[in-house]
This record gives sequence, C-alpha cells and structure tokens, in this order.
Amino acid sequence: MVLINPFCPISAAKIASLKATVILLLVLLMKSKLLRIKMSVLGSFLGFAILVSFLLSAGVLTVITGGAVAYAAMQNRGN
Repeated sequence: MVLINPFCPISAAKIASLKATVILLLVLLMKSKLLRIKMSVLGSFLGFAILVSFLLSAGVLTVITGGAVAYAAMQNRGN
C-alpha cells in the first residue's frame, strides 16, 4: 500500500488547481452581483479591477503549478 505524501509536488498541483477553480467561481459570483447593479463608472471600474486581479492570480497559480510539475519531473529523473 502506497501512502500519499501531503508534501508531494503533484498534490501541490492539485491544490493549486482547486484554488484556481474556487477563485474563478468567486469571480463569477461577484460579476453576477455587479451585473445586478446598474453599470456606472464605479461598477465598470470594480469589474475591471476584479478581472485584472483574477488574471494575475490565475497566472501566479499557473506558474506555481508548472514549477511543481517541473520539480516532480526532476525528482523522478534523479531516482
């Protein structure tokens, strides 16, 4: 029986993808709430700020996930 190591890079990739999914769902929820508000300058600015923050966080999570996969590949090559 193989025990699952919680510090394994593959587990880190799974956790990062779950975080990205949760962030995406939260952004969509905020967007729907913004659409209920009449689109004013403030609403447009908030929508743009949320979009930019989502894109930045998705990019960071992608880099982290890529690093975890690369690290796992290097560890497997060394063995």
